[in-house]
Amino acid sequence: MPKRVALKDNVTVGTNDLSDFAHSVRLSSVAERVDVSGFNPTGTQEFLAGQLTQSVTVDFYGAYGTGETHQILYPVHQNRTIIAFKWRPDGSSPVGVTNPELRGNVQLLTYEPGAARGDADTYSCEFTACDAAGLAFFTT
Repeated sequence: MPKRVALKDNVTVGTNDLSDFAHSVRLSSVAERVDVSGFNPTGTQEFLAGQLTQSVTVDFYGAYGTGETHQILYPVHQNRTIIAFKWRPDGSSPVGVTNPELRGNVQLLTYEPGAARGDADTYSCEFTACDAAGLAFFTT
Protein backbone atom coordinates (compact mmCIF):
# COMPACT_ATOMS: atom_id res chain seq x y z
CA MET A 1 0.00 0.00 0.00
CA PRO A 2 1.38 3.41 -0.89
CA LYS A 3 1.56 6.23 1.62
CA ARG A 4 -0.96 8.98 1.12
CA VAL A 5 -1.43 12.67 1.51
CA ALA A 6 -4.83 13.51 3.00
CA LEU A 7 -6.48 15.61 0.30
CA LYS A 8 -9.75 13.94 -0.70
CA ASP A 9 -11.15 12.68 2.60
CA ASN A 10 -14.90 12.48 2.96
CA VAL A 11 -16.59 13.41 6.25
CA THR A 12 -20.35 12.96 6.54
CA VAL A 13 -22.45 13.76 9.61
CA GLY A 14 -26.01 12.51 9.23
CA THR A 15 -26.79 13.27 5.59
CA ASN A 16 -24.52 16.33 5.50
CA ASP A 17 -21.23 16.15 3.60
CA LEU A 18 -18.93 18.42 5.63
CA SER A 19 -15.75 17.45 3.78
CA ASP A 20 -15.09 20.98 2.51
CA PHE A 21 -15.13 22.28 6.10
CA ALA A 22 -13.04 19.49 7.70
CA HIS A 23 -9.25 19.60 7.76
CA SER A 24 -8.33 16.91 10.28
CA VAL A 25 -9.81 13.56 11.34
CA ARG A 26 -8.56 11.34 14.20
CA LEU A 27 -10.05 8.07 15.42
CA SER A 28 -9.50 7.05 19.03
CA SER A 29 -10.31 3.46 19.92
CA VAL A 30 -9.09 2.54 23.40
CA ALA A 31 -9.71 -0.70 25.29
CA GLU A 32 -9.82 -0.39 29.07
CA ARG A 33 -6.93 -2.21 30.76
CA VAL A 34 -8.39 -4.53 33.39
CA ASP A 35 -5.83 -5.70 35.95
CA VAL A 36 -6.08 -9.46 36.43
CA SER A 37 -2.74 -9.85 38.19
CA GLY A 38 -2.36 -12.58 40.70
CA PHE A 39 0.46 -13.66 42.91
CA ASN A 40 3.26 -15.01 40.73
CA PRO A 41 7.01 -15.66 41.14
CA THR A 42 8.08 -12.79 38.83
CA GLY A 43 5.71 -10.15 40.19
CA THR A 44 4.50 -9.47 36.65
CA GLN A 45 1.23 -7.66 36.14
CA GLU A 46 -1.37 -9.16 33.81
CA PHE A 47 -4.05 -7.25 31.93
CA LEU A 48 -7.06 -8.12 29.82
CA ALA A 49 -8.86 -5.85 27.42
CA GLY A 50 -12.02 -4.41 28.95
CA GLN A 51 -14.64 -2.07 27.59
CA LEU A 52 -13.89 -0.15 24.41
CA THR A 53 -14.21 3.64 24.22
CA GLN A 54 -14.33 5.05 20.70
CA SER A 55 -14.53 8.56 19.33
CA VAL A 56 -13.62 10.55 16.25
CA THR A 57 -12.28 14.08 16.57
CA VAL A 58 -12.76 16.27 13.53
CA ASP A 59 -11.25 19.73 13.24
CA PHE A 60 -13.54 21.98 11.22
CA TYR A 61 -13.19 25.43 9.76
CA GLY A 62 -15.71 27.74 11.40
CA ALA A 63 -18.54 28.60 9.05
CA TYR A 64 -21.80 30.03 10.31
CA GLY A 65 -24.02 30.27 7.22
CA THR A 66 -26.93 28.13 6.11
CA GLY A 67 -25.86 24.52 5.56
CA GLU A 68 -22.44 25.14 7.09
CA THR A 69 -20.72 23.65 10.13
CA HIS A 70 -22.26 25.63 13.01
CA GLN A 71 -25.81 25.50 11.64
CA ILE A 72 -25.54 21.71 11.21
CA LEU A 73 -23.46 20.70 14.24
CA TYR A 74 -24.63 22.93 17.07
CA PRO A 75 -28.23 21.56 17.12
CA VAL A 76 -26.81 18.01 17.08
CA HIS A 77 -24.72 18.86 20.14
CA GLN A 78 -27.37 20.93 21.92
CA ASN A 79 -30.11 18.31 21.48
CA ARG A 80 -27.77 15.38 22.22
CA THR A 81 -28.89 13.83 18.94
CA ILE A 82 -27.70 10.37 17.96
CA ILE A 83 -26.53 10.70 14.36
CA ALA A 84 -24.72 8.63 11.74
CA PHE A 85 -21.05 9.42 11.11
CA LYS A 86 -18.92 8.34 8.12
CA TRP A 87 -15.32 8.99 7.13
CA ARG A 88 -13.25 7.53 4.32
CA PRO A 89 -9.81 8.50 3.05
CA ASP A 90 -10.80 9.09 -0.59
CA GLY A 91 -14.19 10.67 -1.16
CA SER A 92 -13.80 10.43 -4.94
CA SER A 93 -13.50 6.62 -4.88
CA PRO A 94 -16.01 4.00 -3.73
CA VAL A 95 -15.67 2.16 -0.44
CA GLY A 96 -13.35 -0.82 -0.84
CA VAL A 97 -10.38 -2.69 0.57
CA THR A 98 -8.03 0.20 -0.26
CA ASN A 99 -10.60 2.86 0.74
CA PRO A 100 -12.30 1.64 3.95
CA GLU A 101 -15.10 3.70 5.45
CA LEU A 102 -15.41 4.29 9.19
CA ARG A 103 -19.09 4.21 10.19
CA GLY A 104 -21.13 4.38 13.33
CA ASN A 105 -23.79 6.14 15.33
CA VAL A 106 -22.38 8.93 17.44
CA GLN A 107 -23.22 11.81 19.72
CA LEU A 108 -21.42 15.13 19.51
CA LEU A 109 -20.37 15.40 23.16
CA THR A 110 -17.61 17.96 22.69
CA TYR A 111 -18.27 21.07 20.58
CA GLU A 112 -15.66 23.81 20.92
CA PRO A 113 -16.01 26.71 18.48
CA GLY A 114 -13.63 29.61 18.93
CA ALA A 115 -11.15 31.78 17.12
CA ALA A 116 -7.84 33.59 17.55
CA ARG A 117 -7.14 36.99 16.08
CA GLY A 118 -5.57 36.70 12.65
CA ASP A 119 -5.90 32.90 12.43
CA ALA A 120 -8.30 30.74 10.49
CA ASP A 121 -11.43 30.06 12.55
CA THR A 122 -11.12 26.36 13.42
CA TYR A 123 -12.45 24.15 16.18
CA SER A 124 -12.63 20.53 17.25
CA CYS A 125 -15.69 18.33 17.53
CA GLU A 126 -15.52 14.99 19.31
CA PHE A 127 -18.05 12.44 18.07
CA THR A 128 -18.41 9.58 20.58
CA ALA A 129 -19.73 6.13 19.64
CA CYS A 130 -23.08 5.67 21.35
CA ASP A 131 -24.29 2.12 20.72
CA ALA A 132 -23.05 -1.45 20.95
CA ALA A 133 -21.96 -1.52 17.29
CA GLY A 134 -19.39 1.18 17.97
CA LEU A 135 -17.29 2.64 15.18
CA ALA A 136 -16.02 0.15 12.61
CA PHE A 137 -14.30 0.16 9.23
CA PHE A 138 -16.25 -1.31 6.29
CA THR A 139 -14.84 -2.29 2.91
CA THR A 140 -18.11 -2.97 1.08
